Parts: sequence; structure tokens; C-alpha cells
Amino acid sequence: MSSKSTSSDEDNGEGNDEQFIGNLMQCTLAYFENQAGSSNVPIRRRGANLRREREDGHERLINDYFVDDAVYASKFRRRFRMEKPLFLRIVGDLEARFSYFQQRWDARGVKGFTPIQKCTTAIRQLATGLGADSWDEYLRMSERTARDALYKFSKAIIKVYGPRYLRKPTTNDIHQLYTIHQGRHGLPGMIGSIDCMHWAWSMCPNAWRGQFMRGDHKEPTIILEAVASTDLWFWHAFFGVAGSNNDINVLDQSPVFNDIFQGISHDVPFVVNNVTYKRGYYLTDGIYSEYSVFVKSWSHPNDEKRLRFKAVQEGARKDIERAFGVLKKRFNIIYNPAQTWDDRKIKSLMYACIILHNMILEYEGKAICRFDENEVLPHPEPLGFDTAQYRANRVEVRSRELHNNLRADLSEHVHRNAVEAIEIEEDEELFLTSDEEAEEYMDDDDDDEDEDDEDDEDDEDDNDSYGSED
Repeated sequence: MSSKSTSSDEDNGEGNDEQFIGNLMQCTLAYFENQAGSSNVPIRRRGANLRREREDGHERLINDYFVDDAVYASKFRRRFRMEKPLFLRIVGDLEARFSYFQQRWDARGVKGFTPIQKCTTAIRQLATGLGADSWDEYLRMSERTARDALYKFSKAIIKVYGPRYLRKPTTNDIHQLYTIHQGRHGLPGMIGSIDCMHWAWSMCPNAWRGQFMRGDHKEPTIILEAVASTDLWFWHAFFGVAGSNNDINVLDQSPVFNDIFQGISHDVPFVVNNVTYKRGYYLTDGIYSEYSVFVKSWSHPNDEKRLRFKAVQEGARKDIERAFGVLKKRFNIIYNPAQTWDDRKIKSLMYACIILHNMILEYEGKAICRFDENEVLPHPEPLGFDTAQYRANRVEVRSRELHNNLRADLSEHVHRNAVEAIEIEEDEELFLTSDEEAEEYMDDDDDDEDEDDEDDEDDEDDNDSYGSED
């Protein structure tokens, strides 16, 4: 009897639990339905696909820029920031290596965008700095597709052209840089100039604004450290440091000297003031430390020699400032604040702009150095961080004594060349003056001879007249 009563109680308990759970679910569902009905916030639904007629957009683009008698053929260089053959070369390389830049069919059997459309929207966004939705009417491309094309284009440019157009200078490159810089600025052993630039970041997350803000900037920024030569070619680029840092903090994080520390750098010696130095140097402003690979100006020059070197150094160091200015004007996306939340995408945009800038310089024949595919480069084994030679290389780079000696020898070299140039000019002026005096003397002799001839002719006329009277 007891066992039967126990089993019936368990069945009743299970039934009550199921009924309780069912009632609870009904109440919960009714609650959320009431909340949804009383809410004034509309439910976002994805809109229908627009009939953008992307084929018409492709035909319009081809007729405007890429046929023989294109409508805007004369404006291609201005709007694309490069010549048409270079742009078509980029389109062909990306189409051959990445499936995204190949025209495909979607699940509906509709043709996708052509490679020229995707590369055009990416280049025009980099060049003009306009938003991704600005090209919908012309290229018939949605905002999301245009934005994806921009980021994928930037990553593809870095992957395909980065090893060539953002390379470290080789031995042949350094020899050419030495020759050009000595001829243009009068500074032997100069590789280039190093400095930093800030790119504003308007979409910086609020949690990060403190580390990306600095007192001299009104909004968050990201720092670019770069090395440029006198032809405005970027030989080094390090981007991504928070804007609250200064140039010294960026240098401490930069890999610009890692190859020297590891013993794998291409060191080319040079001679100045009859002293041989192991490797070249970079021109810097006053904030940088006194390293053996840096040449700074004199802070308070007190003689003619230092004053002359200060003028030459500051004039030559403007190469990096010019490079920053040309980069911003060529790609207005850098001139305007960055409009994305992801800092990794901002990095890809910056590096892509620098690589494209170098590509344009090479194509237009303005680059000092040409890439030699057949050049054989040594590949030594890099030193370990715990080796004595690695520490010795760091001490040598940070040597203040070498920095002071190099600056003093360069000052002497610049002063001596300036004095010799002044003496040559004075000698030339002296020769010119003596030549002018000689010409005046010859003119005076010619005048005297002419007067003598006239007197002789008068005498002959007189004799003839006397003879006729007789």
C-alpha cells in the first residue's frame, strides 16, 4: 500500500513541475510581447537590394578614362594621382594574385564588380579622402562594398609591392644616395632625414583617447616615423605609436636600427675631413639624442663655421618635411582625420599610401635609386640579443663622442668648401673685370687708329686740292 502511494505522489509532482514550467514560459513570452508592442523603437530590417546597374557604371568608367578618346583623359593624372599605365599595371597584378579583384558571379547569377571598378574606388578614396558612400552614384557601388575594396586594396598593395618599394637601402642604393646628397647639399655620407608626423584619428575609442592625445594636438593622433631622401623617397616607415609619445619615445620602439644591432646592415664607409666613418647618418632636429648615426644642428652657434653648418643642415633636413607635405597632398585621406575604429586598418592605409608614393616616384623617373633584381645581397646570420657583439653595436650607435666628432668634421668640411667657393667666385670676378678693361683698352686703340686714318685722308685731300690749283 505504501509503495503505490509513493509512486502516485511522484507522478503528481512531475505533472506539477511541467505545468509550472509551461506557465512560466507563457508568462515570459507574454511579457516580451507586451514590451515589444509598447516600445517606440522601430525594428531594423535590411532593405531590399537596389538596382544599381553596375554594368552601366563600368561602361561609364571605361568611356571616361580608359578608351583611346576618353572624355577625361587629360585629367587622369590629377584624379588618380598616377599615370594610366601604372594604374593598369596595379590592376593587372592584383587581379592575377587575389580572387577578390577578379570578376565573379554571386549566388543569384549576377556579375560582380570588375577589377577596374574596385581599384578605382580604392584609389579615389585614398586620393580625395571622401567617404565610401560618395562613389555610389558614379561607380554604382554601395558604401560597404567600397569600404571593403579600400581595405583589401591596401592590404594587397602592401603584400605585393611592399618588399620592393618599402625596402631598406642596399649597398648600391647607399652609394647613389651618398653621391646625390653630397652634390646637392654638400654633406658626404648622408643617407636621408628622419622625423615624425601625426595623423589625426577622429574615431578613436573613448577608452583610448588618453594615450592618443597630446597637448599640442586637439584630437587623438597616431604617429608615423619615416626616413626620406632628397628625392622624397621613403626608405623607412614605422606607424602605429600612440599620439601622446614624442619623437624619442617613438625611436625607442622603432626597428630602424635593428639591422645594425643584429649585424645585418649594409654599412658603406665614407670619408669627411680626412676621417673615415663606418656607416652613413641621418639628419635630425633638436629633440633627438646624440647618436653616432644622427647629425644635429648646433643649438647656439658662436662662430662663422658653425653658423654656416647650421644653415646647411637645416636646409637639407627639409627633405623629410617636403616628403610629408607631398604625401598628404597626394593622398588626402592622410590629410583628413581617419574615419575608422580599427587601428589595424589605419596602419594598412598609411603603408599603402607610402608604397604608392614611392611607386609614382619611380615611374615618373624622379627616384634616385633603381631597384636591381639581379643584385646579390648578403644574408648574414643575425646576432642574438644576449651576445656581446649585439651589446657592442648598441653602444656604438649610441656613442655621443662619435656624434660630436662627426658633426665637427662636417662643419669643417662645409666651411672649407664654402671658403673655396667664395675664392673661386672672386677669381672669376677678377678675370671678368680684367677682360672688360682689356676690351675697353682695345676699343680706345681702335678709336685712335680710326682718328689717324681720318687725318691721313684729310691730308691726301688737301694735297689733291693743291695739285689741282697748280
